[in-house]
Amino acid sequence: MIHLKQKYCSLSVFVLTLIFFYFTIAACSAAITIGGTGNALGTMKWIAQAYQEANPDVQITLLPSIGSSGAIKAVPKGAIQIGLSARPLKDAELEKGLVAVEYARTPTVFAVSNRTKIDAVTQTQLVDIYKGVLKQWPDGSTIRPIIRQAGDDNTKQIKALSPELKKAVEIAENQQGFLFASTDQEAVDKIENTPGSIGVTSLALLISEKRELRALTLDGVEPNIQSCIAGDYPIIKRFYFILPKERSAQVDAFLEFVFSEKGSDILKQNGNYPAQ
Repeated sequence: MIHLKQKYCSLSVFVLTLIFFYFTIAACSAAITIGGTGNALGTMKWIAQAYQEANPDVQITLLPSIGSSGAIKAVPKGAIQIGLSARPLKDAELEKGLVAVEYARTPTVFAVSNRTKIDAVTQTQLVDIYKGVLKQWPDGSTIRPIIRQAGDDNTKQIKALSPELKKAVEIAENQQGFLFASTDQEAVDKIENTPGSIGVTSLALLISEKRELRALTLDGVEPNIQSCIAGDYPIIKRFYFILPKERSAQVDAFLEFVFSEKGSDILKQNGNYPAQ
């Protein structure tokens, strides 16, 4: 009798252990971790929130900025299930079994604090600002450019505008006294909090994070969705999902939501326009 009781208890423990592992695995399979470029995080937070409201059994974790390259390195290691990148994959990265799916676009903008009394800038002025020739705004306040690392996507886009601007930015990168930011969020923090500063960010970041910043017109063109679609605004940032070729049903369901009408509406509300 005791023997049977012991067997029954052992079986019960075994069954309970199986149930525990089953629900642990089920819980893990319903978890999605997303990370990548800081320019896309604000909008993705609103999308993830809307998705979780409709699917309370799915837990989505959005990491602080790890950059596009960080996302591309993290996905094949399984550290995150969805990467957010502001650039497409390179050939060597494609060979790791990754897939890049463009999902949205947004204007790349020159921004100032709402306290700075300007609304416009030209490429000619930008050349002089980065060279250190133009040092004051019309109200007499000191111009303080925020510089990013040479390999940053925003920096590459500025340099691509013209050979003159490329040379000017390279001069600024080697000048002492200019403020430096290593991440997208650090850049906008410094633009917000440094009097007279100007820096590069994205319209999506400004709107989605409700930043106290103003996007400047560039050569008289408003940086908005309409001017990008029309081809009038010259700097467009493209956002990509970085994914493994084989992924969970939960990830596919989330991607389907992003490309749905509701997902597209959230993108548009936050300064993006859907890629498709």
